[in-house]
Amino acid sequence: MEASKAEKKSFVVPSRLTPGEFAGMACALILVASLFLPWFTTSDTNPNSVLSLTGGGEASGGDKATAWETFPIMRWLLVAAASAPFILSWIIMRGHKLTWQPGEVTMIVGITSFVLILCNGIILGRPGDSVEIGLAIGYLVGLLASLGLAVAGFLRQSRYTAHRRPPGTF
Repeated sequence: MEASKAEKKSFVVPSRLTPGEFAGMACALILVASLFLPWFTTSDTNPNSVLSLTGGGEASGGDKATAWETFPIMRWLLVAAASAPFILSWIIMRGHKLTWQPGEVTMIVGITSFVLILCNGIILGRPGDSVEIGLAIGYLVGLLASLGLAVAGFLRQSRYTAHRRPPGTF
C-alpha cells in the first residue's frame, strides 16, 4: 500500500461531535458554575430565618447561601451529573460502540438532576427548619442548566434513533 493512500488512524476525532454534545457541555459548565451562585436567601427582618451551612456556620439576617455551602451531598451529585456530557463527548470522539443510543444517559442524568434540584427547593421545601427562606438566581440557573442537559441528551439520542417501519413492510 502506498504511503499516500495509507489512512491515518486518529485517537480522537473532534469532528464527530454534534451541536448536541457542545450544548450539553455548555449546560454542564453552567450547572457547576451555578453551585457557586446564591441559591437561597434569608429574611433580614425575621430573626428565625436561618440556614445551616456545611462548614458549620449559619446564614441569617439577609445573607445568601450557595448550593455548595448548603448541600453536603447534593453538590457532589450535581458535579457528577455535569460530567455526563463530557464522558459522552469522549466516547463519541473515540468512536466507541455503545449498547444504548448516545445521549440517552445524558438525558436521564439531566432529568434526574432537574428533579433533584426541584425537590430541594420547591417540592420538598427549602433547606433547614427555618422560615422565610427565598430562592435566589443560582437556583433558577441550576434548574435551567439541568433542563438543558436533558434537552442536549435528547438532541443527541434523537439523531441516532433507528427509524422503525410498520410490520410487513420491507
